[in-house]
Amino acid sequence: YRPISELPYSQRDLSFSIKNFSSRQNLEKYILGYKNELLKEKFIFDYFYNENSSEIKIGFRFIFQSLNSTITETQVNNIMNDIIKNTDKIKGVTIPGLN
Repeated sequence: YRPISELPYSQRDLSFSIKNFSSRQNLEKYILGYKNELLKEKFIFDYFYNENSSEIKIGFRFIFQSLNSTITETQVNNIMNDIIKNTDKIKGVTIPGLN
């Protein structure tokens, strides 16, 4: 049994551009395997292959919530910054509009 929080949640989306197709699996494995006590759910909400530019666009949604207290913008930003920092290291993967 896992109790369901009645406290507010926060969600963030990140879209990735992948030009090195072999990096897609590394990106998905990292994000879908990422663990944090405030990160309650993460999933792909958008997937698009652009034949003209030979790139994949993947959108991930992250949902944050705590059982004990209302989460803060700083807490969410710290987790998102960690995700961004580590996905930035994956060759051929960028986050459009971030750099």
